[in-house]
Formats: sequence, structure tokens, C-alpha cells
Amino acid sequence: MGIKANFSMNDIRAKANRFVQAVDAEMIDTLKYLGEMCVKHAKEVPMGSGYQDQTGNLRSSTGYALFRNGALIFDSYEQVNQGAEGVRVGKELANSIGKNKRGLVLVVTAGMNYASCVEARGKDVLAGAENVAKQELPRMLEELKGDIGGLQ
Repeated sequence: MGIKANFSMNDIRAKANRFVQAVDAEMIDTLKYLGEMCVKHAKEVPMGSGYQDQTGNLRSSTGYALFRNGALIFDSYEQVNQGAEGVRVGKELANSIGKNKRGLVLVVTAGMNYASCVEARGKDVLAGAENVAKQELPRMLEELKGDIGGLQ
């Protein structure tokens, strides 16, 4: 008397595909959350250490985009004051970086061409947000590992 499986290889593939999709969704949610944290930090830097944004373009160019194998899957840029140009430039910069990357990639930008000059003068444009990412990402990855373990 033999043992007969009550499932097929298609059942196994389907379960594996559902697991991979769930992991992918968790990874995307984690990176979106990190992007939101970074942008929030960058836009809320106090005047003393931050900068005065006269046109709104620099803050409008501060945002993030998420790519998978070079294809944009999500972005978040918000116009501040009259900063429509900033939104456009921020998205263009994110796309120019993300389109050449493999895997799942988070790109956080301050897209105006003078952002690095403002940063070089000691004003926090993205440096503080970068520190947030460096601090939070390892913790978030550990949390993600736990979440993935619970998906099985």
C-alpha cells in the first residue's frame, strides 16, 4: 500500500508564487515607508540647520521613487508653494538613476541642481535623511525577516 499525494505540482507552484508575491509586497511596503520617513525628515528640518526655500522648488524636488529592474513602480513628489519645476526635476532625477538599476531600488532625491551647493554650505537638504535611512534600514530589514517568517 503506497502513499498518494492529494496535491499536484501546480498546487506547489501556486503556493510558492503566492509566497513570493507576499514577500514582494512586504518589501515594497517597507521601502515605501522608508522613503516616506526620509522625505518627511528632509522637509521638516528646522530653519537653523535647514534652508529657506524661496520658490518651493528645492522642497518640491525632494521625494522618492521605487523601481523594479529599471521600471518605475511608485513615486511620491509633492509641490510646495510655486515649485512645479521642482516636482518635474525631482522625478526626472529619480528616473535617470532608477532606470539603470536591477532589483528593487529606492531612490530619494533633492533634484534641483543647486541642492548640493546648499548642502555644502552646511544646510541639511538630504544628509539628515540619509542618516535616517542608514539607521532605520537595518532595523526594518530585521523586522521584514520576521514578517516573512510569518507568511509561511
